[in-house]
Amino acid sequence: MTIDVPRSVLAALWVDALRDPDARTSVSDALAAIIGEDEPHTVDGGGSLAELLLRAGGGQVVAALPSPGQPVALGGPAGELAMEVGEALVVSGSQLGPPNGPNGATGSFVAVPIVTEFGSALEPGAMVAWQVFAGTAGPPAVDSLGEARAGLAEALNVAIEALSRMDVARWREEAAEEISRLASSVVPPALEIRLPPDQDPRRTDLLARAARLTAIVELARTDDGAAVNAWQADQRSAALRHVAAAARRALTAASASAPRPG
Repeated sequence: MTIDVPRSVLAALWVDALRDPDARTSVSDALAAIIGEDEPHTVDGGGSLAELLLRAGGGQVVAALPSPGQPVALGGPAGELAMEVGEALVVSGSQLGPPNGPNGATGSFVAVPIVTEFGSALEPGAMVAWQVFAGTAGPPAVDSLGEARAGLAEALNVAIEALSRMDVARWREEAAEEISRLASSVVPPALEIRLPPDQDPRRTDLLARAARLTAIVELARTDDGAAVNAWQADQRSAALRHVAAAARRALTAASASAPRPG
């Protein structure tokens, strides 16, 4: 099971890192981390991902991670596409204007990564095109790092209880072992190398915990486990949705520029 974070979260983190005058990083570092194993990213209407990141650095950034039943108030086509994709980079109050907009323009914008996957399970690939919307609504509400950490702790308890009721060891022993391995706060090496250097340890810890919890939910959703009726399956699905929502809130909190003290 892969432990990773959405591309919009990585983009927000690197935008914040790039505008720190004391940071030991560069645009090329940011591009390598965000793109990862993808094909080179493109930006609709022209321009480049590097230009998008630099323009985003003129404002406050945060990753929005909407889901069915838990929308994010972005409004209009940007909100609709973000809901369909499940993520977006939200930039508020940029003094540089939206990418591909008039030079010197001021405003907010939303960039949604449209992912087209190809290849096979053994050799996967992805093409990513960022679609940009100017003049959107303000950023989503964001928990403090402390609030998000507390929400994750509560959600992990919910996950453990739900998975215990599912009796994962009985229906798939390897799944139980994988869930046990995932339930950790250690930052996976594959994720750590994609994060900006010298990042606030609280943000890194929150990201790792949220990414691991997301992976647990994805693994648990592959089977109804020991459910013997529809009511039990619905109860477990509801618990897992609650856990997934807490993980998304934590990822959003960790991605926000100038996070509030927690």
